[in-house]
Order: sequence, then C-alpha cells, then structure tokens
Amino acid sequence: MNIALGAALVFGIVSFAMTVFRDIGLSMILNIDAFLIVAGGTTVGLLVGFPVQRLRTALHDVAGTFRKQRERETVIQEIIEVARSSRKVNVRHLEEKIQNMDDDFLRFGAGLLIYGHDAREIKNIMEKEMMIRKMNCNFSRNVLKTVARLTPSFGLAGTVISLIKMFRNLESVESVAPLMAVALMSTFYGVIIANLFMLPLCTKLEEHSIVSASLMNMTIEGILLIKSGEHPLRIEDRLRGFEDKDSALLEDIGLPQMIHGAAEAIYR
Repeated sequence: MNIALGAALVFGIVSFAMTVFRDIGLSMILNIDAFLIVAGGTTVGLLVGFPVQRLRTALHDVAGTFRKQRERETVIQEIIEVARSSRKVNVRHLEEKIQNMDDDFLRFGAGLLIYGHDAREIKNIMEKEMMIRKMNCNFSRNVLKTVARLTPSFGLAGTVISLIKMFRNLESVESVAPLMAVALMSTFYGVIIANLFMLPLCTKLEEHSIVSASLMNMTIEGILLIKSGEHPLRIEDRLRGFEDKDSALLEDIGLPQMIHGAAEAIYR
C-alpha cells in the first residue's frame, strides 16, 4: 500500500468515524441488542443456505485477498526454472525444486510433467483444476452477496420488532427510549455491514479471481510449452508475448473500466 492510498484510507475512516460518533456517544453506537438481531439472523440465514464447509472456504478466500498476490514476472521465472530442470531430465532435481514453490498451481502442473502425462491430458487436467478454483471463488462471492442482502433485511426486521414493542410501552418515555435506540441502530448495523464491508470485499474477491485466472492461464501455457520440449529462452519469449496479449485482451473488453465502475457504484 503506497503512502497516498494509506493516507486516503485513514482520512476516510477518520471522517466517517467523526461523523458517526459526534453527538451520539459510544454507548449509543454499541447497542448489543441491535447487533444481536442483525448478527443472529444473518448467521441463521447463512447456515440454512450454505454448508459449514462452504462458509469456511469463503472465509479462507476472503483472507487470501489480503495477502500479496504473485507477480507475473515471478511466475514466469519459476516456469523457466521448471523448464530448465525438465531439460536436464533430472526428475529428482525437478521434484526438489517444485517442493519449494509457493505457487501451488504451478507445482500441480509440474507434478503432471513428472508423472509423464501427455500434453492433452495435462491441458485438460489443469483447465479442470482452474475451473474448479474459479467456481469456488464464485461460491465465496455468493456467500458475501448473501450476507450483504441479509444484513439490511434483518436490520429492518429489528426496527419493526422494536417499534412494535415501543408502541406497547408508550405510557412512559423511559421505556420507549431504549426501544427506539434498538430500532434505529439495527437498521444502521445492517446498512454498514452490507455496504462498508461485504460489497467491497465481494469486489476485492472478484478482482483477485480475475488476476488469478490470468496467471493460471499463463501457467498452463508454460507447462504445455515445457512438455513440447521448447527451449527455456523461447518459452520466456512466448510467455511474455502471452502477457502482452492477455493485457491487450483485458483492455479490449474494458475489464479495468468495468471493475473501476463496479467499485465506484459500490462505494457511492
């Protein structure tokens, strides 16, 4: 994170916090009853709609978006190292090298080379693995979108329930005030959780998935070139050409503008 982005993030957090907490007080903001209505209802909805393993996977995928993503140059260099080891026909050396790789998808493809699969089998297996990973990422995005839909709904439900209780206790102001706080804060919690956390995380996960898919496509291309016996220098040239072609394709379909537009729509 560069200095300008960090400063903008701090400014946004401070501005939002000062606006929210001013003239209200921390005790009013931290309303346990309102939070339990939103959190409890959302939790029940998630458990009804998704298996527990899917929720765990979604948490793991979201956490993965905050780790630094691998650079294209790093992936290219690792593919070249695999190509050089493969040309030496030294299986032991290749096995030792792939064990130290951080890229599990490249490690998976290099393992297929060691096991002696032909090019068509390697292509089909790796494309199937890439499809599964993209599908799992879409499932995780679906979990986040579901949370973004449920939290405002349960916030509104908390408001309705609190208003019903309030109308039954109109004889004294002392009994109405706490119920009014729950009614308003439950809606506040639902809106904040959905729009400040879930939807931006969904966009972050989508962008992470797009970059990962691009790197996996390049990895498949590199593994197939290694299988065909291409020289490492030629493989490097082909992969850098693949990088240029991939960037041009993203620009042609307007993907950066689409992501930027989606982010603007979410944060607006």
